[in-house]
Amino acid sequence: MTMRKPPRLALALLERFVPDSAYLVGDLVEEYQRRPSRWRVWREVLAAIATAWFHRPDEIRPLRLVDLQPEDAIKRSRRFDLRMKPVNLTASPLAGIGGLATAVLALLATLVMPAAWWLIGLSILAGILLGFVMIAVHRNSPG
Repeated sequence: MTMRKPPRLALALLERFVPDSAYLVGDLVEEYQRRPSRWRVWREVLAAIATAWFHRPDEIRPLRLVDLQPEDAIKRSRRFDLRMKPVNLTASPLAGIGGLATAVLALLATLVMPAAWWLIGLSILAGILLGFVMIAVHRNSPG
């Protein structure tokens, strides 16, 4: 009789994302050998990962290299999170809005106020002309 093994990826994810999951892995392997069901293994693994994710302690020393954590360590770490400013990686001029949302905003602007595109076009043209003037002035300056 061959021993059936549960999905290795599911067990690897469980060991990676759920702390102290050795007992749960053992129980899943035993249950899978009794009644093999990949669907049940994946369901249990995803439920364990979700539970571990939402019930994370406010522990800032995951390796527990020191006996006690300082009293103000959690406050300091939260203050550090507040100091970090988000970075806009979407290449959109509006933070938090991606390409599709920008296209929807442009469509809405076109439907609501089509004359606004003249203002936008003239501002772009004025910016380009100002750039040329600044370059010409800089080239002619004695510096």
